[in-house]
Amino acid sequence: MFVAVIVGFFFLREVDVRLFDILIYFFSLVGTFEVWRALKGDKEGFGIAFSGTAGNVATAIVFIGALAFVPVFTFAGFGWAVAALCFCAAAVVATGLCHEENAALAAGSGLLAVLYPDALLLAMLAANVHGQYALLALLLIFVTSPLADTFAYLVGSTVGGKKLCPKISPNKTVSGAVGGLVGGAIGALVLYFIFTPDLGIGCEWLIFLVIGIAAAFFTEAGDLFESWIKRKVGIKDMGKIMPGHGGIMDRIDGILFCSLFIALVFLFI
Repeated sequence: MFVAVIVGFFFLREVDVRLFDILIYFFSLVGTFEVWRALKGDKEGFGIAFSGTAGNVATAIVFIGALAFVPVFTFAGFGWAVAALCFCAAAVVATGLCHEENAALAAGSGLLAVLYPDALLLAMLAANVHGQYALLALLLIFVTSPLADTFAYLVGSTVGGKKLCPKISPNKTVSGAVGGLVGGAIGALVLYFIFTPDLGIGCEWLIFLVIGIAAAFFTEAGDLFESWIKRKVGIKDMGKIMPGHGGIMDRIDGILFCSLFIALVFLFI
């Protein structure tokens, strides 16, 4: 179902590229809800206990940012979207610092809720409007990242071996990480040979090979980052929107970091 929805929005963007922003908006709203619910809990992990007036104000700020930044980007541009997120980030940090207990932790966690996933989704929004290479940039994000995850799982479960980061994600292995890099490289090369873009720098296939490996690396970094958050707050999944697969953040954690890398790459192309 998740893949079908993504494919559907790729077709919709052929009508108007801004229609793809609807999908990103959904990621933002649901992802922010999942992250904030995890960080706001007062029983486990971070133990923020963002309660009372400060908690209500912080919640409002976090969700104002999620509600506003995609429409602001769509209709006003990148700069205004960044300004909106920066304003919300500053406001939620100030609110956290006014909290009676664990002020610094509350401020930092509130900042994280504003920036993750929204600041990373800005990269996806930017990739969606990147001129002639917009479609290729988005495909690199939504092909290399899932392939990296798939190859990491297949190789890791088949080969096994030394654990990658046992304290953060005990199921991930070094062999799986290497498999993920191979998967990302394959995805990027396939896209290169389909689109054969002329970047005017020569050896484009080699450039795409490196992009694929790096995209897979960032995907794995995103997976580990979310695993770290979940371990800190003592939860298995960020949400339950997809039974058996967790929440939206469990599906797009690697894609978020991958999109940041891809957007930066295409910024210089």
